[in-house]
Amino acid sequence: MRRYSKLSTIDSNLLTDILKFFFDRCDKVNIYFPNATKEASEINTFKNSFLAATHIIENAEELGSLEETLEEKEGFSMIIASLTDEIKTLLLDMKTNLHLNLGLIEGAKVLFYIGDEDECVIEADEDSDIFASSLFDSFKTI
Repeated sequence: MRRYSKLSTIDSNLLTDILKFFFDRCDKVNIYFPNATKEASEINTFKNSFLAATHIIENAEELGSLEETLEEKEGFSMIIASLTDEIKTLLLDMKTNLHLNLGLIEGAKVLFYIGDEDECVIEADEDSDIFASSLFDSFKTI
């Protein structure tokens, strides 16, 4: 089952609570970063902070091979990282106006997704206890 809400209608405190809820369930995050950004853009700054937090950037060879192999969408590179405390803090502090696609992953399944076109989607089995949380009362079933 999927539930949907517009990101722009979710209060920043509620979004923080939702992220923390999924941090307790998920073990990874994936983010799509646009390949072409201005050097000093907020997206580029966040990407560099994210890469530094994953410690991938410390090995230039690994970073180069990662960027080559993870081009899932044309014009974007996908990065998957463990949800360490450092990554969680970055995600909690991330500005929603960056319009990045990101998903919080449990095992091999994306449970929570924020899209670049103002969407938030929760995907879980219909009988999942996720939907029992009042955090998702404003989300509509799709």
